[in-house]
Parts: sequence; C-alpha cells; structure tokens
Amino acid sequence: MIAVRRTYLPKPGTGGKLAALVREASEAMEAAGYRKPTVYKGWHGLHGMLQTEQLWDSIADYETSRSAVRKTPGITSIFDQIYPLLTATHTTDIFEISE
Repeated sequence: MIAVRRTYLPKPGTGGKLAALVREASEAMEAAGYRKPTVYKGWHGLHGMLQTEQLWDSIADYETSRSAVRKTPGITSIFDQIYPLLTATHTTDIFEISE
C-alpha cells in the first residue's frame, strides 16, 4: 500500500478559498469511487499550507487512476479553480507504507 501526499501553498489572501476547494475536491474523489483523501491544515511552516493524503493499494493503481481522474469533470472542474490560487503547482510525495 502507498500514501500519496500533496502539498498546496496558497497565494496570500486565498487560503480560505483554497481550503474549501481542496475539501470539495476530496469529496469529489470519493464520489467518483476513489478513497477519500484526508486533508491536513499546517500549523507550522508556510502560512496557509494544506496537505492531502490518499491511500492506494499500489503504485500501479495510482498511476492508472491519473488518466481516469483527468477525464472526470466533477474533479477537474474543481482543480481548475484550485490552480490559480497556488503560489506554484502542488508538490507530490509518494510513500510506501511499511508495517
């Protein structure tokens, strides 16, 4: 199993709107049949930073989902609103869950 963690940093003054849209995107992912990403609000570091974490059974499942997600208007329409609010594109980190 893997965890895909994305970090979003808003432009000044857009943190509240970004947070609402990231939560909305999380709900849209779940509605489309994917595991719902957990949304974390940073309490330290860069102001307004958000992270999401989504679990996947394998890297192959995650990679396969990417093209399907890009063809899902209920998800892409939200990300079209998210990207203009960011200082730069989000970063993605992938972790193998080790137990």
